[in-house]
Amino acid sequence: MIRKTMKMLPVLGLLLLGSVVSAQVSVKPVEQEIAKVKRTGYVTTSSVAEKIIEEAWKKKLSQYGRVLSDRGGVYKVEYAKVPFYDKNVLIVSQLDTRRGSTSIFMSVDLGNYEYASSTNNYGREVEDILRDFHKDIDYQSQVAEADKGLKEANDKQREVVRKSERNIRNLKDNRSEKIKLLKRLEDNEKELIQLKADSVQLYSDVQQVNQQVEDQKKNADTVKNRKP
Repeated sequence: MIRKTMKMLPVLGLLLLGSVVSAQVSVKPVEQEIAKVKRTGYVTTSSVAEKIIEEAWKKKLSQYGRVLSDRGGVYKVEYAKVPFYDKNVLIVSQLDTRRGSTSIFMSVDLGNYEYASSTNNYGREVEDILRDFHKDIDYQSQVAEADKGLKEANDKQREVVRKSERNIRNLKDNRSEKIKLLKRLEDNEKELIQLKADSVQLYSDVQQVNQQVEDQKKNADTVKNRKP
């Protein structure tokens, strides 16, 4: 049964990894206040584990420059270099997790009070970044789940194998103990037979000794009665 389960895992893993969300990822233009400054950007949401999103997002932002983190899940990249703009920009983003869902906000400040948005061609680039990131974390989440399932199966396999090996040792010890007990029973039976034989002989010896005592007593009385 274990071997069949282990053989099925690669197939299940492929099916799981192949089921990447095909539905269109939702990315919306929004205005969000961060550190008392309203910023134009885009937001998407994901139900992937917060830890996976946080680590993946910092890694994603690091592609554009040095990542600075602040309270409230705020991340900034100053003098960022993005592939769709020939000048340095300011990236301001925020991760906000509530009730198992994390919103990922990204704003690209082009300078001169202009943001990458739907009013220029750069808004689509930000949307693509968020969509690609969404697909990446979906994939990472599924890989993590597949690895978790494999680990649980391996742990279960090791546990069952240990129990099986322990059972085999117990069976071996039991057989060995049975042989010893049977030998002891055999020796006990021989000892019982010998004790019965000794009991018969000892009973006869007791009767004989008692008679000898009685005879000696009579003889002693006879001798004493001969006193002149």
